Amino acid sequence: MNNVVLTGFMGTGKSAVGRALARRVGWKFVDTDNLIRLRARRSIPDIFERDGEAGFRALERAVIGRLAGRHGLVVATGGGAVTDRENVQRLRALGPIVWLRATPKTILDRVGSGDDRPLLAGARTPRARLHRIGALLARREAAYAAADVAVDTDAGDSERISLEVLRAIHGLGRRVKGRDA
Repeated sequence: MNNVVLTGFMGTGKSAVGRALARRVGWKFVDTDNLIRLRARRSIPDIFERDGEAGFRALERAVIGRLAGRHGLVVATGGGAVTDRENVQRLRALGPIVWLRATPKTILDRVGSGDDRPLLAGARTPRARLHRIGALLARREAAYAAADVAVDTDAGDSERISLEVLRAIHGLGRRVKGRDA
């Protein structure tokens, strides 16, 4: 195995765990949301505001497509990337897909006001944000559940969770070819 793909809802730790995992195995960390920002030369909220979710998803599809054939990557996807069939095919070609999951309450605690989260726009109170998180999670559950493995991120720090990700991948019979793996 030459890459690992992390997916999951916002606030589940994809970036933090991804960076820890990349350090651990000596690979490069890639965050598709950062690649989208660089490509568009705009913030994610600005992309959503000007181009809508469809515009954002088109950019997401393009940056995921550009990862094909690369090796030695820990890829953190945006929370909705795996809801697109084309993305899933491309991500599977890169390596195993690991679903990082957390409870709605944990997610709410981590995203706070959600001001920089376009899908939480308009949810002004914690209760409204929790409701929106629950609804979005329910819609995406099947897409996330199609991952190769799932790792809970409610408890623990990114270093410990990165070890759990490695154990889960090894449980699939796939060996990560990096240092200290």
